[in-house]
Amino acid sequence: MPESIAEAASATLGETLESPPPLIDETAAADLVRRHYGLAAEARTIACERDANFQITAEDGRNFTLKVSNPGEPAVNTNFQTEAILWLERADPGLPVPKVVRALDGQSEFPLRMADGRTSIVRMLTWLDGVPVVRVGVSAALRRDMGRTLARLGAALRDFDHPGASHDIQWDIKHAGRLRPLVVSLPDNALRRQLLAELDHFDAVVQPALAGLRQQVVHNDLNHHNVLLDPREPDRVSGVLDFGDMVKTPLVADLGVAASYMTHQEDGALRCVSEMVAAYHAVVPLTRQEIGLLRDLTVARLVTSIAITEWRAARYPQNADYILRNNGPARTGMDRFATLPREDVTAALLRACNME
Repeated sequence: MPESIAEAASATLGETLESPPPLIDETAAADLVRRHYGLAAEARTIACERDANFQITAEDGRNFTLKVSNPGEPAVNTNFQTEAILWLERADPGLPVPKVVRALDGQSEFPLRMADGRTSIVRMLTWLDGVPVVRVGVSAALRRDMGRTLARLGAALRDFDHPGASHDIQWDIKHAGRLRPLVVSLPDNALRRQLLAELDHFDAVVQPALAGLRQQVVHNDLNHHNVLLDPREPDRVSGVLDFGDMVKTPLVADLGVAASYMTHQEDGALRCVSEMVAAYHAVVPLTRQEIGLLRDLTVARLVTSIAITEWRAARYPQNADYILRNNGPARTGMDRFATLPREDVTAALLRACNME
């Protein structure tokens, strides 16, 4: 790869994605929980790209999630996530999201100096039982419940704000145009040409329209690894995980992210996306302008997933399996959804929302 492209790609991803995860093993995590939370427990590593996460099992059988932030992440950004979870508990207590567990001194989070001299922020959350949707598959009923749940999350976060809310992350699809150096670094084939054409359209048509949309804090990562269900009730969301990509951005971008994970479905990408969008719209009505941009925001997420994961996997081959877990579905989505005529997709989404 030419050096200029590599440098531009690294600059695009920023410090946090280029910062190695914190160095802490299961023994140290269990000791941390004993000292700061007063719990005798065992720790088991949970795969994560940027942070160090552990399932904590206390002697009394209770489970928790211990999260040790990436030292490259500003403390204000980690606090943004913590405060949002606390806000959700007050705004909509019935939402199936984790709750913050306070340390012995009452803190909801605290800094910890790591063995390599870097500092991470430590938090503990309640554990949510359930099976990740990625292991089970998505029925039409579950797809609709995911749309409703995401809308409830958006409604609950509507008035939430924080100094870290407008932080700059490349997973925020309003920045999709900045992915060009990463896309250029991909092999010169039909997929790269398709991704570049989408970025051309995004820069010319989508980006100028985003400022006129509703803006607020959103979850920004409703992928099938982050949604849990109870096998006894497989058509209902039992948990939503991972608030690490939260950001203040156009509200409809949150739905575009979620919809992108419906585009690889074998039973009709457009139908699956339309079902989720209609369910979301029934809880939080979308405007005609938002629906008009939804196809492009959905595809922008596919482009983002492919570009960032390809780059990250090449940089960190030891973690490639985890990094690339959504890459294949995104490529399939580019084939099954992004190739549909843009105007046909928008018309179908308008019909699904009874707006045409």
